[in-house]
Amino acid sequence: MPSLMTAAIIVWGATAYGYINTGFSIAMISFALYFFWTRYKKEPWPHWQLDRRMVWALGILYGALLVSTLFHLDNIKNLGGGYFSAVGFIQYTFPLWMLLYVGWTRDIRKIICITFYVILYAFCLFGIAKYIVLGESRLSSFYGFPTRIGMLLDMFIPFTVAFLGYYWKNRLFRWGSFLLIVLEIICLILAEVRGSMLALSLAVIFVAAVWITRNRAQIPKRVQRSVILAVFLFVVVAAVYAITLRWGNYAGMIGGERFMMWESSFYMWIDHPLTGIGLNEWQAAYAEGPYHPAASREAGQVMPHNVFIYFFSTAGTIGGLAYLAYCGLMLSWLLENTRKWADNPFSWAMLFMFTAATTHGLVDQTFILKLTGRVFYLLLGIGLLFLRSESNR
Repeated sequence: MPSLMTAAIIVWGATAYGYINTGFSIAMISFALYFFWTRYKKEPWPHWQLDRRMVWALGILYGALLVSTLFHLDNIKNLGGGYFSAVGFIQYTFPLWMLLYVGWTRDIRKIICITFYVILYAFCLFGIAKYIVLGESRLSSFYGFPTRIGMLLDMFIPFTVAFLGYYWKNRLFRWGSFLLIVLEIICLILAEVRGSMLALSLAVIFVAAVWITRNRAQIPKRVQRSVILAVFLFVVVAAVYAITLRWGNYAGMIGGERFMMWESSFYMWIDHPLTGIGLNEWQAAYAEGPYHPAASREAGQVMPHNVFIYFFSTAGTIGGLAYLAYCGLMLSWLLENTRKWADNPFSWAMLFMFTAATTHGLVDQTFILKLTGRVFYLLLGIGLLFLRSESNR
């Protein structure tokens, strides 16, 4: 019972944002109590069996961020306490380790699923109701900004599909999942996030290509053609929808001042090539400092709307190359999962989520935002636990 309650609180706490400021703190307190309880009971430590590529990816990225930050301790917020900081980025990974500790030797899959679905139903129904009642121009639900809705749904949708596939035999759950997916799609449309259209399109193309390539000998040609046609239609519809969202608004169509931000970030990297300007220094450097474009009219920007560019400009070549290595190692590991556990929908959901989140990071802050960063690692932990149960069968 303590493990089930703790798991539920962790899942909720990692997604709690906007409507409560202490959600993740509550989750961490709950986990700490559970941790000390298991130590008091002298329960065996969980022996995690994690792929070396995943471990190396985490070690390289977060180690590099710490190293680069050592050169920017004149502002301690680069290390911790800033909107972006080395310690803060490491803390984003906590939901992963917390779930693995609680669930590695205990079966918490069903409580995770139930909690996840309750959160998503509330997220969708509240968002749609708020959109209608308040007459919002774009759906925002609990999270204030429509762009956050898009970044979250990039990750929520593939995992909803994975839960559907995993518990397919339960008819009631099956219909509840279908309804939830419909609600998620409605929210995605009403949020009007073009980055999500790009992210989901590339993820659909990539995951479908991997699936067809892996199963070419077993899948009939007509099925392959049907999948390719479905992917093509999805991409076309997503592209048309994305184009129509800002049609006639030149500034909106080119993404506002993103090109200015990217150009300024490039000069930040050129001037500070090895260690960047500091993880928490971008906003000051761009908005008020020497890298502020004369033609800029957008105030309050805190990052360049591109995760790759952010790491190169704030952590220099050390941080930028580390993030590239992280992406390569994680992708290699996730691809191996789809080969090793080809019939487990969570191996495919993890690959889809990583592809979509990384792609969306080309035009927004998916990986470096506290909310979406925590959710990313939460879902990674959920996926690992469902793969873990598969390996124990």
